[in-house]
Amino acid sequence: MKAELYILGVLHRGDFHPYEIKRRLTQAMIECFTDVDTGTLYYAVKQLVAKGLVLAIAQERVARGGMRTVYRITPAGRQRFQELLHAQFTAAGDLKTTLYGPMLFLHLADHKLVAEALRSRIKGQDARLAEITELRRQWAELLPTGSRYLMEHMEEQSRLDLRWLCAVLADVEGGRILDTPDPARLSPEK
Repeated sequence: MKAELYILGVLHRGDFHPYEIKRRLTQAMIECFTDVDTGTLYYAVKQLVAKGLVLAIAQERVARGGMRTVYRITPAGRQRFQELLHAQFTAAGDLKTTLYGPMLFLHLADHKLVAEALRSRIKGQDARLAEITELRRQWAELLPTGSRYLMEHMEEQSRLDLRWLCAVLADVEGGRILDTPDPARLSPEK
């Protein structure tokens, strides 16, 4: 469940209510690569409470007279987060679907496991690029214009993905994966 990973990841920063979790995900521009709506978050938080992965720790009064619940990640939630995070790095699929979300939490991952997964993905990406390049070379003169452009785009996208994976791997192996330098700036304006 994508929402489970995102909620547990955000709760590594502190204790928050679902609206604040959503705000932080929006701030991370998560809408650019996945859809996590507020209703899904509230439902997912309730599921995480039922599983013992998060704990309701406080009630806060809101300006309009209602109440909101603040949640904290539990040790079991931290363990589940690590499982979900590392599973995404080894998951099959395109980079957008499998890695964009987990990249938000790269600083929380086991970098040895991530490096191993990235090396495997790079190997697969190399093979994909070689296959696309060879097909394009073989068929270039026979394909209609639209198909040639499509193959060219697929080849360039594969090259871009490969460069990106290699850059991430270099930073992981080089110990250059850092958290935000100023976590206080992630807090809401008061």
